[in-house]
Amino acid sequence: MFRHTLPAVGALALLFLLVSPAGAITTMSKPKSVSKAAPAASFDRPDPQALLREAKALWHIEKDYNGALAKFNAAVDADPDDNDVRLQRGHFFEVLSGLVVAQDRQRFKEFAQEDYEEIAQADPDSLIAGVARDGLTRLAGEEFLSAKIVACPESAIEVHARGESLYGARRYADAIVAYEKATADCPEASAWWVDFADSHYVIADYARAKELFARALTVDPWNREAHRFLADTELQLGDGEAAVRQLILTVVSDPMYEAGWSALRLYGTALGHKWKRVYGSRTAEPRGADAAAWVAYLNAKAGARRDQAGRSALAIERAAVKSALMAARQTEPGPSAVTGPFWGMMARADQAGYLDEAIFMHLFDGALAGEYPDFREKHAQRLATYVETLILE
Repeated sequence: MFRHTLPAVGALALLFLLVSPAGAITTMSKPKSVSKAAPAASFDRPDPQALLREAKALWHIEKDYNGALAKFNAAVDADPDDNDVRLQRGHFFEVLSGLVVAQDRQRFKEFAQEDYEEIAQADPDSLIAGVARDGLTRLAGEEFLSAKIVACPESAIEVHARGESLYGARRYADAIVAYEKATADCPEASAWWVDFADSHYVIADYARAKELFARALTVDPWNREAHRFLADTELQLGDGEAAVRQLILTVVSDPMYEAGWSALRLYGTALGHKWKRVYGSRTAEPRGADAAAWVAYLNAKAGARRDQAGRSALAIERAAVKSALMAARQTEPGPSAVTGPFWGMMARADQAGYLDEAIFMHLFDGALAGEYPDFREKHAQRLATYVETLILE
């Protein structure tokens, strides 16, 4: 289930108050959005939120996918610039890609990708862009860390599924009843405790939500959604710094979780922290020392792949990063040798003694994912300290 999509979006005003005196179906076509040049008069304009509610009822309760699609499209057409509406439709397309007949699967993935990419490009540093980038990661099959999976009784699975449908239709009180029974019947399912907690969050019962998110974390201390949504709850309860601490644990739980990074940036900077994270792919054509660093890094990794000699993925990355930093220093000697923002970030980590932590946080891939859970268990505090002191100063 798509949980509340934006971390405490409704609580952003509160955040700033705190810092100054969150079966197969056949092909269906996706109509283009209406022209933005001549919007209808406001009193004639359909309400996108009302259309979304209708779409979700058709989807989750009636199981009328064609009807739901028409409503999602109408909601986007009513306000093509509303990224939240577009995100909801993108998620619907993503879900459909797993339900449609095989020959239509790629088409719906492309529909979802189109919506997610438009959101991510429109406002790259926003919360909703982080959620959209996570959607793109799922579509690409690059979610390398999976949630803890447990075997639950079939009866509990059916009750939980009913709760999901009720939550999707915004029947939260009914969803709470179902989730409570599901978690009672399968208490080791951490994700189900998150669902149970989130149903209390959306009805503003924040004290109970906090208890249940904490329960999810007793079952799985690295459940990224539990940390992220607990952060939203802490904010609603008036503790902004506790929210930031939970978001640090969110990205330590999964360094590829962009919704967590986006929320951490927003909350942290609103509370007066500086933001130092840089994406490795932000500069399409790096120059000077940064370009030399990327060339050296890629060459070192390619050489390591040819002759791994039993080295770990972290050891290979460490050697490649060291090569990159050396190339940057040799290209532009002096105190400001590493001029590129990404490699400057990695150089600061190296100088501070946190290079391994920075590698996992910023160069995460499938190979590193296999080694990360063990590293995280042994070095959780160092990972959190790295994020807190060098990324969120």
